[in-house]
Amino acid sequence: MFNLKSIKPEEAIENFVTKQTNKFKQKVRNRAIKNSEKALILAGRKLHDLTPDEWEFIVAEEEILVWEKYKKGGLISLVGIAFFGAP
Repeated sequence: MFNLKSIKPEEAIENFVTKQTNKFKQKVRNRAIKNSEKALILAGRKLHDLTPDEWEFIVAEEEILVWEKYKKGGLISLVGIAFFGAP
């Protein structure tokens, strides 16, 4: 038997992500891109001002936030996503 407290949050998210389908992973990635674009607009910056590495870093951070949101929402989130699609 393993102890849930011994698992680091990063490992828990990685385990959660690896169990998902590619179609769902793409929906999460698309949501992260949309959220990143909104954040750039609110910050008054343009996508052309960023290097590809900077953009990828911003999207990756946002993707982690989206995964955490789904993970915390648990079963209710997954059922909602299955019926209504990614928010």
